[in-house]
Amino acid sequence: KYVLGNPNAPWHGGAAALTTEFIKKHPAEAKKYIAAYTRGIELIRKTPDKARPYLKGYTAIEGSLTNEVPLASYMLYNEFKASDVSYFQKFYDLFVDKGIFASRVMVDSLLYKG
Repeated sequence: KYVLGNPNAPWHGGAAALTTEFIKKHPAEAKKYIAAYTRGIELIRKTPDKARPYLKGYTAIEGSLTNEVPLASYMLYNEFKASDVSYFQKFYDLFVDKGIFASRVMVDSLLYKG
């Protein structure tokens, strides 16, 4: 059984988050952060073997397992298609179903619109 019902569903296991307040107060720094995050995503996409060593020490994944686990589907705010948002929403809805979240969180409202 697949958590999202589809073995090919994108996996968004985490997020880079900036508050609206931070973006408004520090727009230049927010842009720098997004640019740096973009470079990180490009590194993962283009040269995943260079990125894999960073799993060690920054995640619970250790040893040779860093070469085996699938890398998360890193996406920027402007790359999300409707289907991606739908799967992301399904993932968040699972937290409501399991009682982790008290009420439904709408994923679309969390995504930066640039």
